[in-house]
Amino acid sequence: MTQMSAQQRFASVRARLMELELWDADSLVMTAPGAVCSAAGEPVEAALFSAVSAPMAVFTAGRYAREFAKAPHALCAETDDAAQMFGVRVPVRSAPRRGDTACIVPNRGFVVTARFENELIAACILLEKLCMTARLSPRIGTPKPLAAPLCLIEHAVYTKKYSRPSLAAAQGKETPPETQDVSDLALRESVIAYGKKLVENRLIQATWGNVSARIDADRFLITPSGVDYDRIRPEDIVEIRIADGSFAAGQRPSSEREMHRRIYAARGDVRAVIHTHSAALQTFAACRESLRTPEIVAPCAAYGVSGSKKLAESASEVLRSHDLCIMANHGFTAVAADLETALSRAVAAEEAAKRILESE
Repeated sequence: MTQMSAQQRFASVRARLMELELWDADSLVMTAPGAVCSAAGEPVEAALFSAVSAPMAVFTAGRYAREFAKAPHALCAETDDAAQMFGVRVPVRSAPRRGDTACIVPNRGFVVTARFENELIAACILLEKLCMTARLSPRIGTPKPLAAPLCLIEHAVYTKKYSRPSLAAAQGKETPPETQDVSDLALRESVIAYGKKLVENRLIQATWGNVSARIDADRFLITPSGVDYDRIRPEDIVEIRIADGSFAAGQRPSSEREMHRRIYAARGDVRAVIHTHSAALQTFAACRESLRTPEIVAPCAAYGVSGSKKLAESASEVLRSHDLCIMANHGFTAVAADLETALSRAVAAEEAAKRILESE
């Protein structure tokens, strides 16, 4: 894989942020130390990035960040993905200091830093979500920040483990050729396709979230851990036994596999599970509030650390009797008889949550 030039990386970042509505005329992108481009793509000097030690950074703002920056305060991590990306909190500063992963710039927007492009885009999405929660959560409740020691642990684990496959890809390492035959190919390809649809529908960012589908009474397939959805191959999808959660040596299934396993074990009618980290539903999750409308009921499950037995227990217990579940300080899960219905339920729940948050 050929390494992209600084201009190519800038063009890619700009295109992705424009698509996400996280770009404006004042945006700046640092694609390598000392290589900064204006929103128009022109090389500029930017003192704003002078203390940034990460390889990439961006100064930009979305709708909620612009509003929040008018009267900002430090943003505490209120969901697991925010803790993984930013640690305990995102401070308010006129410019980031060395070691900052992000900061809110008063009356302007935010700066995020990253090691590679996909991480940079994910950080922008996450910070905009934090600003959205800060602006709109008073309409449903009060966000419950995660404990500082837990945030530090989650950030350290993410930095060391979950970004490693994306980092390798960003450094230009080719994906190894297929080396094994795979069974249930059509179902594996469906799981991959619906993972990509989560990205297209803005229900997840980067490698967060997961998708699974039942093979039969004894087995299910699930997406791998820490792999970008556009890079997952059929052989990367992991087959897991429902009885004991076992899988083939050398594979890396999603960290939330135990939640999926418990759902399939408890409900024979469920053949698909989709777990998301979408913006409006995560505001409900940050406030530990259930979503209830005439058409949609999504109780909020008690908090459990990402990938933990407690999280699996609390979410799967709710999903014994419901098809939707908000996971406190974490995300959202939908179950159904097929992947299409599970996705439709996740999209409908996100739209309902957004209507409530944005209602006057």
